[in-house]
Amino acid sequence: MTETPSIPLDKAFPFQFFAATTASANSRTGSITRKDYELCTVEYVLSGAGGLEINGHSFRPEKDSVYVLARHSTHTYWPDRADPWQKLFFVISGDMMHYLFRAYAMEEVYYIPNCPGLKRHFEAMLALNQNAPDTNSRAALIFHQFIEEAARIVYGMSAELPPEVEQLKNALDESLESGFNLESCAAELGFSEAHLIRSFRRAFHTTPYEYLMNRKIETAKRLLLYSRLSVKEIAAQLSFSDQYYFSNYFKRKTGSAPRAYRGRFPHPNPPPADTGKKAEPYRPCPEF
Repeated sequence: MTETPSIPLDKAFPFQFFAATTASANSRTGSITRKDYELCTVEYVLSGAGGLEINGHSFRPEKDSVYVLARHSTHTYWPDRADPWQKLFFVISGDMMHYLFRAYAMEEVYYIPNCPGLKRHFEAMLALNQNAPDTNSRAALIFHQFIEEAARIVYGMSAELPPEVEQLKNALDESLESGFNLESCAAELGFSEAHLIRSFRRAFHTTPYEYLMNRKIETAKRLLLYSRLSVKEIAAQLSFSDQYYFSNYFKRKTGSAPRAYRGRFPHPNPPPADTGKKAEPYRPCPEF
């Protein structure tokens, strides 16, 4: 069962990774109760089931579900004696963790059923070298990817997408660091561009272009927070025409310039300062 690890807090980076491991219960395993929990534990149920009561809410976590023992929560959880659970979990804390929960409106989401796709993030946490100097920043990146995907599940991606929409989404997801041509994609899928745009908007409440650009901005945020790439290198990696267009577009979408956004949570080994000309005006891209 989950116990609070006694690992010193590293103040050098505003995200602390304490542990990631597996847990196995049996018919004799009792319940665990905590009041005003100091850390945050996120658990993935590999098999079995159990009960969870947290901040006045009750859940029955089962196979392929995730539950969050949030910081400052009061909670009790226990395995089903007839079918005790096997779990993966990680334990985290820090200002960046709070920021990401808040940014994705996940502060009061304690349970996510039927989410097998999230398992890979727990496996990634499990593979971290806890003694490496960059473990906290690597764990923060994994958690950012986890919370983004979890929010998509919680807030409304359709589980049953039309095949052409799912293929278009996959093509967009694979185009974050390269160009994308909707006309070519439509021809390959055998549908008109208008049909794809209409069907994609119905499923995701946004156009393919807006979806792709939002994914690029979310990726840029992660690179700014967790990598040592310069703004120019990030712009090039995400296939923006130049760093000035990227900087203006990023500010337009987030309200903050890339370097100012990076300054919110400084990396312990920051990248060299960007130099260059004054930023050019924002130039809109054609929508598709």
